[in-house]
Amino acid sequence: MSRTVNSSTATELAKDAFEMAHLVTIDFDTPVYLTDNPHDLTYDGDDYEAGGHLLQMSNVTESSDVRVGKYSLQISGVDQSYISILLSQSYINRQVLIYRAALNNNTIIGDPILLYNGRIDGFTIADGDNSSDITISTASHWSDFEKKAGRKTNNNSQQIFFSGDLGFEFASSTVTDLKWGRV
Repeated sequence: MSRTVNSSTATELAKDAFEMAHLVTIDFDTPVYLTDNPHDLTYDGDDYEAGGHLLQMSNVTESSDVRVGKYSLQISGVDQSYISILLSQSYINRQVLIYRAALNNNTIIGDPILLYNGRIDGFTIADGDNSSDITISTASHWSDFEKKAGRKTNNNSQQIFFSGDLGFEFASSTVTDLKWGRV
């Protein structure tokens, strides 16, 4: 993924010591903004909540190959609002953005660098005696690359588009391979 680095960010990163934080945006009906910084951060008009909700993130790997990039994000389930969101909304294909920001005294310097842009493809909830964790799994936009698009030649698919049409009523009984065009 090509990206440019803001000159203020580059200057901060060139110093001998600097602070870094991750900014995570999950695009639910009401977006969730989380950070692993000890203090809340504000970027682009959005308030990223600290509070220890963001527990763990997998490493981001890049490759020049066209492949499905997988990423997992672990957040605390102690705050029941995250579990409620996942159980009450359609979560599949919701966008997840992860940025890395350079900080100076809990102030973001320049523009954060986009590390990952993916879509939610599932989640798990693990409840223990003393903890509750939600692991959100995501995949890059290439996850649907090999998906077969189009319609199927069966009665159920035909009824979705043309209710009452019986043209494919007995299509399942024809098991021979149909050759289209020249043989």
